[in-house]
Amino acid sequence: MQLFFTILLAPLTFAILFIWPLITQGTVALGLMESGWPAIIVGAAIALPLGLMAQIRGSWVWIK
Repeated sequence: MQLFFTILLAPLTFAILFIWPLITQGTVALGLMESGWPAIIVGAAIALPLGLMAQIRGSWVWIK
């Protein structure tokens, strides 16, 4: 059970399940891109590196 919550609350999981859709929907809502694969790819290109960086550093904050 502890492993489940560790994985669920990991920064990379947060980036995939929350930030990626947020960025994708934000680009569509602001009219920067049309809905579909291009918006999804842009969301992934922004969210995945941020999540991976937070996972490696152990913090979302730039200054640790």
